[in-house]
Amino acid sequence: MREGRYCQEHRSAINKGFNESDSFLLNKEYSMSILTLKEAYYKTTELQETSCAQCAELFRCTITRSLESIYNDLRRMTEGFFGTKRYQSSYELVCSVLAEIKKEN
Repeated sequence: MREGRYCQEHRSAINKGFNESDSFLLNKEYSMSILTLKEAYYKTTELQETSCAQCAELFRCTITRSLESIYNDLRRMTEGFFGTKRYQSSYELVCSVLAEIKKEN
């Protein structure tokens, strides 16, 4: 029974991170969205049970795709003729987080 409760608590925390990240994203708080996704990603690494492996991997893939989507959006907003430096720090943050995550895989 402990395994199920443990897994449920982690899944709940990860899903909460997704929801918070979406809220931050809607408010154009990109850095907070990125940091929340990063935290959720590392929460998935705590799911060590064999029965949790597939769910944990699915969460990691989904989080990585979300970060890549943010990366693409920020890249378009910071580069090119109409690019602005307003989101430069968020762009650099998402680049750093993606590199960190990909390095671990």
